[in-house]
Amino acid sequence: MAEPEDTLARSPVDFDSAVAYALHPEMRRLIILYLVGTLLLPIGLSMFVNPPFIGGLAQIVRQIIGLVIVLVGATFFFGGVVGAAFKVVADANILAAALFED
Repeated sequence: MAEPEDTLARSPVDFDSAVAYALHPEMRRLIILYLVGTLLLPIGLSMFVNPPFIGGLAQIVRQIIGLVIVLVGATFFFGGVVGAAFKVVADANILAAALFED
């Protein structure tokens, strides 16, 4: 197995290509998904856990809306994180296979 220092020395990745990779449309969508989930989670949790001092049906409707926002936010958050991690690992494996194919 090759030493990590040797692999990094032969790597075609530099700062410019790393920035270009991070700003690629697929990765940009995953980052936006993560950020939207990060914003929706606290909003939904505050609506679900801390309802105003109104009672009855209005409070129940507000909590249900909060729960829906929490579920959507959690889906976006974890979808963005897992999707970005999977893309990085998959692309790194493709690059490593291409480097060691020679």
